Amino acid sequence: MKGQMSYYRYSEPKIGRMNHLKITQKTSAGAVLEGDILLPTKSIPRSIPANIGDTLEVFVYANAQGKLTATTQKPFTEVGKFADLQVVEISDYGIFLDWGLPKDLMLPFNEEVGTLAVEDFAIVYTYMDERSQRITATMKYDKYLDQIPHSYKEGDEVMLLIESRTPLGLNVIVNHAHRGLVFKSDINYDAQIGSEVTGYIKNVREDGKLDILLQPVIKTAEDRNSLESKILEALKINNGSLPMSDKSAPEEIQRRFGVSKSAFKRAIGGLFKAKKIKIFKDKIELNN
Repeated sequence: MKGQMSYYRYSEPKIGRMNHLKITQKTSAGAVLEGDILLPTKSIPRSIPANIGDTLEVFVYANAQGKLTATTQKPFTEVGKFADLQVVEISDYGIFLDWGLPKDLMLPFNEEVGTLAVEDFAIVYTYMDERSQRITATMKYDKYLDQIPHSYKEGDEVMLLIESRTPLGLNVIVNHAHRGLVFKSDINYDAQIGSEVTGYIKNVREDGKLDILLQPVIKTAEDRNSLESKILEALKINNGSLPMSDKSAPEEIQRRFGVSKSAFKRAIGGLFKAKKIKIFKDKIELNN
């Protein structure tokens, strides 16, 4: 309609990230997107409408000639994010990682930690190298963590990348920005190094460090009562006795009740105080 105001605002594409860009024209080479970015014909799946005016979600990168190019393929990681990627080639120029695109991601030798071999996996941070303007990976990523303030609170759902094991538990990267720790007593399944999983804020310490859970926090009285009811019901079904206690393995508790060991211990502690159960070293029983 003539005179109708458009609220669509074009913003400069972010190189090394997914963008939503409109098609401005079609050529024999492919679709030209906002910012004069070419989306080659071979990168346009037949199932995706690609007419002038359509908006597509694309990944933007610079090709070998330095020209901005797009693809509808979504890589395993983006600039500003962490991922566990596999080494596919080691050449005189650097280490190359599979990140889900035809052109592999380069990890320069001076950004390597330890010694990698083909087929190894490495947790890396992806960034734009200012000198070469190339999307680059680094294993020396400490300087990219805990650089911005956070406002997490207990129970918040977060995305985790399992980074490493320690005597205390699991080191994790939280929301691609902060370090966190899952204590050994709160590990309720075999979390693999390099895997991305959902986690929950257990505690924010005074110094800002984060304690993490791999399952939702039981915060309300309703949640606690629900877990206590499940435990009592399981006891009744099993003739008043369960071969579980506050000494049981976290994996066993998670398998049976879907909660952390600490949540289970609080629940049976509440039942014990209410004189509804007895707690033994290797079992709990109904208090008849």
